[in-house]
Amino acid sequence: MKLEKDKLSALPDEPGVYIFKDKQNETLYVGKAKNLRKRVKSYFSKSKDSRISINFLMQEAQSLDFISTNSEEDALILENKTIKARQPKYNILLKDDRTYASLRVELKKSYPRISIVRKCDDKDSIYLGPFKSSNSLYNTKRLFQKMFGIRDCTDNKYNRHRHRACIYKDIDLCIGPCNDNSLKKSYMKNISSIKEIFKGKVGGLSKQVAKNMNLMAEQERFEEAAFYRDQFKLLNKNYLFDVRSVEKLKNLDVIGFHVAKKKVQIVILFFRGGYIIDKADLYFESETKHQDIEIYQIISQFYSKKLSIPKKILLPNNFQYVDELKEDLSTASLSKTSIKTARRGKNIRLTELAFQNAKNYIKSNMKSEKEIDLKLDNIKKILGLDNTPRRIECFDISNTQGSNPVGSMITFINGKPNKGLYKRFKVQTQGPNDYAMMEEVVSRRLKRIGQVGWEKPDLILIDGGRGHLNKIYKILNSNISIASIAKPSKSAKIDRIYLPHEKASVDFSNNLEELKILINARDEAHRFAITFHKLKRKEAMFL
Repeated sequence: MKLEKDKLSALPDEPGVYIFKDKQNETLYVGKAKNLRKRVKSYFSKSKDSRISINFLMQEAQSLDFISTNSEEDALILENKTIKARQPKYNILLKDDRTYASLRVELKKSYPRISIVRKCDDKDSIYLGPFKSSNSLYNTKRLFQKMFGIRDCTDNKYNRHRHRACIYKDIDLCIGPCNDNSLKKSYMKNISSIKEIFKGKVGGLSKQVAKNMNLMAEQERFEEAAFYRDQFKLLNKNYLFDVRSVEKLKNLDVIGFHVAKKKVQIVILFFRGGYIIDKADLYFESETKHQDIEIYQIISQFYSKKLSIPKKILLPNNFQYVDELKEDLSTASLSKTSIKTARRGKNIRLTELAFQNAKNYIKSNMKSEKEIDLKLDNIKKILGLDNTPRRIECFDISNTQGSNPVGSMITFINGKPNKGLYKRFKVQTQGPNDYAMMEEVVSRRLKRIGQVGWEKPDLILIDGGRGHLNKIYKILNSNISIASIAKPSKSAKIDRIYLPHEKASVDFSNNLEELKILINARDEAHRFAITFHKLKRKEAMFL
């Protein structure tokens, strides 16, 4: 890449984000800088970044864009959002790049409200989290509602029920403060209890949950008893050490990582009040020999998301970029967070625990990959495909007697859904003609083969029987494999797979695990189509 000197000198001495692009104007790399001019110039100096990927980047890069920001914190956040949106070729892309959610209680409201949020930047609120598991998150929220009757409604809904409480009061998920001001004192007492729990004092809660469980069982309200039983197990499962040994670790993130060839796994354990409330699994595959730098970048990227910020972050003693991480996280929201490496005793035990989690994750992941590879190879043999079906695209149509027709395309990569490659189609075909609708959707997809995100599939799977299959087979290029999947019939107890020019369905009776991959793809395409159709139907009602 050749940039004129005047363009380099025109870069501001300000924090911001820089973006390298190729000759097609596609984003290659996104980086953040404390000083844009100095950082970008470093790519062209003799002592430039030694990472192998950077050498390839500079060979491909043809142009440079930049965005100035008001602060380093803004640059960090913008970098994360830009990477997530554009998925540049030379950035480290997490396999699990979700934004973790937390529970929030808004204390500034006259009757504080509990809600689920993905940013924890309100100084007048308290937070519990972050949670990786949505089940843990929603069950914990429901537990607080059942135990303390705290509202989760918006202010608009709250004000609409001034004269009559909503159904949540009838099902014991809220005490109904919206139409009974006499509850103010008891409501705020419950809020005080929640504040103590958010600080980690959960012993009393655990005892009360056990008491409720037994009471519901005695009253033969077994469904509610089962709910309290599950919550009791969850509370005690997360209890890791004796409280006395971790009472000083009430708000702590413990980080561990493991590298196995190109596979890198980072685990962050979220301690709140001496308990592990959840963990984050950050996995990526590295193409360089500088995994230590990439691990630092991933951790920095993770904490840019304004999660529930801990008072302390504990790193393993082999982490080399503590000072750089401190500089990255020296923002308003993280400036009071202590960042240290484990040196002895209890801290070593904690980082060893995180390391063991990371190691086990990679071990389990590698075993799972081998099992998936075997299943995909078996599908190839059973269906007589030219290639192993690593990219499977499944199509479905949804309409109501021809009205509001939509199509869905979901993509499975290596046997698992890749939601970033899902596509929705507004169908133009008029009238209740499923065959024509499916033909339209698949035709529109095939026209885009070769474009970014529209790579050629190894197998196209159609939700339907022989009729759908024959209709689509006529428009297919001969080098694309296709099959259809139909639900069980009276004579066939399992889902049926059809191939072109074959009258009988393919026998998967001895390969039910392989068939399950195809069934999961069909069910996901159906779910995605139905969801979109309901949305379009709802929109049509208000036109």
